[in-house]
This record gives sequence, structure tokens and C-alpha cells, in this order.
Amino acid sequence: MLRLVNVMEILVEETIEDIMKSHPDFCTCERCRYDVAAIALNKLPPSYVVTMEGEAILRANSLKQQVRVDLIRAVTEAMIIVGKNPHHAENRG
Repeated sequence: MLRLVNVMEILVEETIEDIMKSHPDFCTCERCRYDVAAIALNKLPPSYVVTMEGEAILRANSLKQQVRVDLIRAVTEAMIIVGKNPHHAENRG
């Protein structure tokens, strides 16, 4: 089955996961994670593919150093913004 996928969304989610491991004080609630992803994705170019094979090819290309640096920068900047202005409920449990 064919799907239209923005591979950058997958890569941003993976990068958020990686960076949050080294920042245990950052809120990991669903709202904060989505806010970080939205801000980061708005700073990065979309990379749409149609097939799973295309997704795999693009993912391999994402290992290029500059793309990785751009992902880390965008996610880190987004985490700073969300950390200063979280939109989650105070009693998030």
C-alpha cells in the first residue's frame, strides 16, 4: 500500500527522543513533545516520499552530517522555546 510520508517527521521524533534522554528535567508530556516537534518541523524542509523503500533511502541519506546537525539544532531550539513557555496543564501528573 502506498503512503505519502514526510520523513522529516520521523527523523524529528527520533531526534527528540535522543535529546530528551540527556535532558531528564525537560517535560515529556504529550503536549510538550508535540510542541517541540511542531516548532522544529517548521524550521526544517519537508522530505516527502511515497513508498517505504523511499523512506528507507531518505533515512539513509539523513545520516549525512549536515542534516543531522540541522535536526539537532532545530529540536534543541524548539526545546528551549517550549521549556520557557510550556502549554501543558500544571497538574499533568
